Amino acid sequence: MLGLSLCTSVAHAAGTDHRWDFEDEASLAEIVVEATGEAARQMPAPRLHEGRFYLLESWMESSAAAAFPVAAETPTRTVEISFTLLMNTGTEGFGLLWLDTTAHGSDPTIPEVAAWEAPSMPGAFGVGFDASNPANRDPFGGSGNVYDRPQHEVSLHWDGREMMKATTPSDFRDEQPHAVTLGITFVTGGATIDLSIDGDPIHEGTSLPSMIAFAGRLAMGARNTRRAGDVLLDDLEVVLGDAVPPPTPPREVTAIDHALNDANQHRNEATVEFPRDTSPYGRIICTLRLDKPATRFDPWDRLAGIFVEDDEGSEIELIRYITPYDHGWEWRVDVSDFRPLLQGRRKIIQHCTTYGEGWVVTVRFDFHPGPAPRRAVELVPLWSGGPEIGNPDAPVEDFYVPHRIDVPDGVDGAAVRMVVTGHGMNPNSDNAAEFMPIGRTLTVNGESWHNRLWKTDNYLNPCRPQGGTWKYDRAGWAPGDVVAPWTIDVSHLLEGVGVLRINYDLDPWINANRGQTWAPTHRTEAYLILYRSSADASSSAKSGNQVE
Repeated sequence: MLGLSLCTSVAHAAGTDHRWDFEDEASLAEIVVEATGEAARQMPAPRLHEGRFYLLESWMESSAAAAFPVAAETPTRTVEISFTLLMNTGTEGFGLLWLDTTAHGSDPTIPEVAAWEAPSMPGAFGVGFDASNPANRDPFGGSGNVYDRPQHEVSLHWDGREMMKATTPSDFRDEQPHAVTLGITFVTGGATIDLSIDGDPIHEGTSLPSMIAFAGRLAMGARNTRRAGDVLLDDLEVVLGDAVPPPTPPREVTAIDHALNDANQHRNEATVEFPRDTSPYGRIICTLRLDKPATRFDPWDRLAGIFVEDDEGSEIELIRYITPYDHGWEWRVDVSDFRPLLQGRRKIIQHCTTYGEGWVVTVRFDFHPGPAPRRAVELVPLWSGGPEIGNPDAPVEDFYVPHRIDVPDGVDGAAVRMVVTGHGMNPNSDNAAEFMPIGRTLTVNGESWHNRLWKTDNYLNPCRPQGGTWKYDRAGWAPGDVVAPWTIDVSHLLEGVGVLRINYDLDPWINANRGQTWAPTHRTEAYLILYRSSADASSSAKSGNQVE
């Protein structure tokens, strides 16, 4: 490994910006650079070339990296990073890290990163530009790209783990300059990420729970394997926002601690003491972790959930998840919408029906102190159950009955939160309902929203690779993942009305093979969440829910 250091440590105040135009050698005066493998012998390090920063040349089995002296003395509210990226198809990819200086120091040292296109490192936020995800038709193995989808993907990483990944509208490996803009905004209990390429949003308002504000510094790198490509940078700018004090650690409540979930134990429950007054807390994060039992993981994907018991003894679903095939994982989920039920003494339940080996389950809640733009004050049940679809003798409309809800005074926000997953397969028509997309429409006070119950990014699931057919598209879910709710904000419909009329409809579809196997179902949990943004948001007034 060849390293070249051209500077000493420099700390910067918040509210300033730093720019490298790479027009002359002065642009390198504060940067530490290095290369590895054949690139270290041939380059021998990142350099300037025709007004660009030549990070990595097309040498096989090589990597190159640069560390920049951008380090704030305190955490900042925002971090904005912009640059021009140029690469070709030979490279594996490029990545950047915003390193927590508490863990990695303020000096511009280069971190040890095995794969810059997937820059996962403890104590750091990373973005990976992955330029190689070759198609593979093997239903059980391979890269996951069974549909031969575009091989230009951008991933987000936090604290040593990939959090999510998405394809980009344009191919950033085409030897053309592409403008990349990254924004990090730290909020109570986490951060929101905005990332665009040439103005096209890739990650827009994406939430990273538990990534709380920290003072950071920048490192960038690229990698080649048995194929080789070039990576160049230009017009790099880092803008640090206003300084904020270090966040107060959250109040932790462990509900289920390393409990076995297997054929003999489908249900784990515990009575816990949540804060009786949640007004000091702006965000509530639930961490769900699945570890390996003494025997082995369950080799199948199972429908599972985390529930809280309400005042009437009903179990309210906080998180629906599908277990991975023969794998463990950890998820952090924002459950702040369930605030009215996460107060005082409550029963928490974890449930998963498995018929063999399973998982060791841990469930923890973190109450993060700080402000929130609004706070949930009530959950109004809409629909709960698993109706059969496609059967004229049992119309799905009999389950999804319309609701008329009187909204109490003082409520100034509302959202419909729906978690729906399709289950059942051949010989049902169209492989319903697990492998069949279907349109659906939510209508509130005459305004409608339409989408398809269909998830097409399962092959990009960070919990990969797994056994089984984890990579295939499915009706609203993925093996080894938490089910994302379909949430529609309807706050604008409250003005001057005080009543919400809510309807949910599926596009017409008939199962021509009824009775030949398990009926196709849509497992549904739906609520209207009511919010207040005023100081008295901790108090709750009951709404009136009527079936129309």
